[in-house]
Amino acid sequence: MFFTQTRSPRLPGRPVPATVLNNMALSIRSLFAPSRTGTLVLGTLLLAPALTGCKLIDQRTFDPNAGKPPKPYIPPTPPGPAPKAPFLQIEAGTPASEYGPIVEKAAKAALARKPNVLFIVQGYAPMQPDPAAQAQTLSDLTKQQIAPIADRIAAAGAQPIQIEIHATTDPSIQHARVRVDVR
Repeated sequence: MFFTQTRSPRLPGRPVPATVLNNMALSIRSLFAPSRTGTLVLGTLLLAPALTGCKLIDQRTFDPNAGKPPKPYIPPTPPGPAPKAPFLQIEAGTPASEYGPIVEKAAKAALARKPNVLFIVQGYAPMQPDPAAQAQTLSDLTKQQIAPIADRIAAAGAQPIQIEIHATTDPSIQHARVRVDVR
């Protein structure tokens, strides 16, 4: 008994004995036949890898974000306003003969415009390696730069109560400076 395969242009036609086909069918049926314990042993082992590759079709198949809570778009905060330009700014080490007349003239102009103006004289020093050096730098800045500028403002006609003095550290600068603001 022979079963003849139809001829295809790709496969040569060889006869396959019918016993081979019957034996294959029997062996496949025996794989799925229950064993003594009533479980499908070999059939389950053969089908398990085939079933793990299956994926159920649901809404996430077409939209991976389906079922997830929405994340609202929060725009970044807009940049703050640009820092206000100082009324005067003097770099440390500038001689008094250079900045003196300019400070007096600016102070007189501010007093003429607003008689009760407040002059805020702020000294900024760079960071120092230790606290003792930092205190010494701020003390030197106050004596050598801030106090003479405040004296020039007072000489222009400002009352001592109209002059506010500060000295602070600014890690973003390399050289000390004095800034005069008005309010």
